[in-house]
Amino acid sequence: MVQFLVDETVIVAAHDRMIASDDDLARHLDLINNALDCLSRLPELHKETTDEELMLLRLAIRCFNSGASALRLLRCGYFQPAMTMVRDLIEVYFLMDLFAKEPQTLKDWRSMDDNDRRKHFRPVRVRERLDKIDGFKENRRQRAYDLLSQHAAHVNPTGHSLISPGNMTRIGPFPEYGLFRAALEELATHLGYAAVVVCNLTDTDDRGALMVKSQFLSCLSQWRSQYLS
Repeated sequence: MVQFLVDETVIVAAHDRMIASDDDLARHLDLINNALDCLSRLPELHKETTDEELMLLRLAIRCFNSGASALRLLRCGYFQPAMTMVRDLIEVYFLMDLFAKEPQTLKDWRSMDDNDRRKHFRPVRVRERLDKIDGFKENRRQRAYDLLSQHAAHVNPTGHSLISPGNMTRIGPFPEYGLFRAALEELATHLGYAAVVVCNLTDTDDRGALMVKSQFLSCLSQWRSQYLS
């Protein structure tokens, strides 16, 4: 019989009860599920015709994997690793958003050697280029990325809030409503944006793919009207 040192069953059940009794959490989960459905089904339904399309579909799959992994980690009470996966998701969909807004950049990204690619497409350059294109001056992309870097991905002396709620450090996974709610909303926000970018990049006449897009965008519109208005 296979045995595991850590069993998260009780934690998963506690977080699932929170969702069942909280309408906000349920709506965040609904958007997450719709976004994951969109990210998984579009690559199946859309038949790529170029190497660039194939690359975009593979990046969409990476967004799905990061989002699904983050959701699983959240349910199991691993808040810091979950938010590290959300930062990975942000990095990928920012890059894809640049490809959508400046299509030539995808060809450049694929054709450059590693040194030039790091120089021209490192995350900070991608964020700066997107802000310039969109006319953003508030550095919102930078702040979102830095927040997740400080509290999740990077080792930082002030970045332990995700394992020390109320300044009480916890060992291993644990259920916690405040962290779970905040992290679930963060995942819903960024996974929703990622799916929008993938929809914009997937130019298709396939009826099934169009229905997947429509279903997701309808869910996203309703969610935004409640939480981003």
